[in-house]
Amino acid sequence: MKFSTTPLVLLVSLWAQFSSAQQAGVEEEYRTFVGSNGVKLEAVLLNRDDEGKLVQLLLKNGKRANVPFDKLSEEDLAYAKAWSKEKAIFLRSCRGLTIRQLLELRGYEPMKFELEGNAIMLGGILNGKPVKMKVDTGAGSTLMHAPSVKDAGCEIGPLEHKIWGVAGFQPAGIAKVPKLEIGSSVFLDEEIMAADRNFNMPKGFETNNDILLGAEYLTKLETVISYKERLIFFRPDNSDKVEIKKEEGDDDFSFRIFKLKNGKSLRGKMVGKTENSAKIELQNGKTQLVAFFTMSDRDKEYAFGWSEQKAMFMQHCRSLTIEELLDLRAYQSFEYMRKGNHIFVDGTLNDNEVVWMIDTGADNSLLHLHLAKKYGCEIGPMDKKVYGIGGSAPAAATDIAKITLGDATLTNRTLLATDLKRDSENKEQEWVGLFGADYMRELEAVITYRESRIFLKQ
Repeated sequence: MKFSTTPLVLLVSLWAQFSSAQQAGVEEEYRTFVGSNGVKLEAVLLNRDDEGKLVQLLLKNGKRANVPFDKLSEEDLAYAKAWSKEKAIFLRSCRGLTIRQLLELRGYEPMKFELEGNAIMLGGILNGKPVKMKVDTGAGSTLMHAPSVKDAGCEIGPLEHKIWGVAGFQPAGIAKVPKLEIGSSVFLDEEIMAADRNFNMPKGFETNNDILLGAEYLTKLETVISYKERLIFFRPDNSDKVEIKKEEGDDDFSFRIFKLKNGKSLRGKMVGKTENSAKIELQNGKTQLVAFFTMSDRDKEYAFGWSEQKAMFMQHCRSLTIEELLDLRAYQSFEYMRKGNHIFVDGTLNDNEVVWMIDTGADNSLLHLHLAKKYGCEIGPMDKKVYGIGGSAPAAATDIAKITLGDATLTNRTLLATDLKRDSENKEQEWVGLFGADYMRELEAVITYRESRIFLKQ
């Protein structure tokens, strides 16, 4: 696209000549642009030419002006170069979409989770038997409760392996799992570690879940966790068995799987609806009307909620990454590091630079005792207990002045601290503790496995 130029000095006079920005019909945040001559004005960037030399601005008076790059300040020039039409259309036409709607439009399956304490709990099916799963980003590998595995008719090998947790280690064996179902995602003939989760626990203790769903499955399914919406999203087309697989030439977010009550499935995108039917554009380009009453309850809900706003997103904005979409929704984000299957992020503890492990499986955040001492925390007597793999271990209530992750700041908190390396001669470790589900909930965290990012709101 090319358009004629207007010197920036003329924009001020144009701005003063007309009455209101509402004439343009654009509901978008205005930005203060500063010209190379220091002149300031409020405007919205509407477009940029193909050669990257001009920008088109919408002024508050409703007029449009074309400005050469060399008439912009350095800051505005950087903004213009990073600007994309997809982001502008999203802000103008699609910003009202929820995280759920944005992800469903991109092929994700949402699953509502329950919080028990701060832990994320999901339903699943293990070899035909309903089971309860705890989503645990701090678990490098999925772990099954041995009695639940046996109840589902799965075999467990000899207990010749060791697994490690906050209370030490315990024996484990490898279970052969014919079928594991997580929503529409199906995994076949898996080998998954199993152990007695009640090992070394106090008398009368019973684990409240059958499976700790660990990082290998969360990664495979390109999981997104949204604490605010209490939803977890999976890409079922990444599992071993789905009704419809991606075809050659599909982009990652080009379709949705619609399930019908007769057991059949359709792959396509919704482009319209009537009073009784959804209009679905199939992958071959043809459209098909599908009656609402023939659709699954989840897809019927989706179809009822479909809007032109969603269609605008699919037409113009689907190339935006999840990072860009959430950044546009005022989340701050930062990339996390992966070591093995664990997630680590940089932060601070009492203004000291540290590394935290992100652990949704930890109801409450937890400090490594030796590093808590090193970084000036006030540590009480070791009269508390922490529970987990290996049983129980002594811990101390510990007062902290300040914790930060990115721009998110938590002050005057009390956590438990324990020796996370009690069975190791070397007490040094790189990460200061577990950043647990308590703080993830408070900061409305979104975790994305596809893009290796965490998004927070203070």
